[in-house]
Amino acid sequence: MFETKKVVLTGGTEGIGRAIADDLLDEGHEIAICARTESKIKEIKKLHPDIHAKQVDLADRHNAQEFIDESISELGGIDVLILNAGVTGLKEDKEYAFKVNEVANIALSRTAIESLRENHGRIVFITSDTAHTDLGGGIETYREGKLRMEQWLKDFSGKPENQDVTIIMISPGSVNTRMHQEVLVFGVGDIKHRTELKIMEHQLRDPKVVGKIISKIALSGKNFNPQTQEYSIPIKSGEVIRISDQNIQFESVYDKK
Repeated sequence: MFETKKVVLTGGTEGIGRAIADDLLDEGHEIAICARTESKIKEIKKLHPDIHAKQVDLADRHNAQEFIDESISELGGIDVLILNAGVTGLKEDKEYAFKVNEVANIALSRTAIESLRENHGRIVFITSDTAHTDLGGGIETYREGKLRMEQWLKDFSGKPENQDVTIIMISPGSVNTRMHQEVLVFGVGDIKHRTELKIMEHQLRDPKVVGKIISKIALSGKNFNPQTQEYSIPIKSGEVIRISDQNIQFESVYDKK
């Protein structure tokens, strides 16, 4: 039997976030999203008039807290909080990147946790393989932020009072988004060279496919099983999930049917 979920998503107007939002809406779930750019909020509202969408600069943690409070009021609670928004720090100063990538995510999690406890909900954090690979090139703030957030969320998941909330971290791999374009323009050294190679060799993943996978993991709390081709592998709270090539291939083929 279908159960409508109430999902709050940050960074929901482009890239992976937009793909997650589109998939959730297509499946009939209630969602609230935020993004920095007002024009993109207006654009998604035109396509989905019933969506709860707000322009929010997450660099101000009070804005982040207010967004959660308003989302809880509008949706009547939260089942899933997806922490997707982030900046590379290549165009922004380090303090701004720190506030968006870390301070905001902590504020969002703490503000939402009571509602998530009541609903036995989930926090899903979109992390990155770069968290564990020091490639330099100007994205050190981004990399270090992802690594610190992984540790903070693991510690947060281990608190006895949060035992009814599952915290999942998902690393989507290299995805064709604005961030990779920023690396090409503003990055230097090894990280820029690797990005150029991935683009030339068509190794960047489709954000629509990645978004669909994240949506399924977030809603089910289970990882993809390549043997059964189902989302059936239980995920432990505090675990980091890396989206596999088999998962990408399965959803890519399924999406074309």
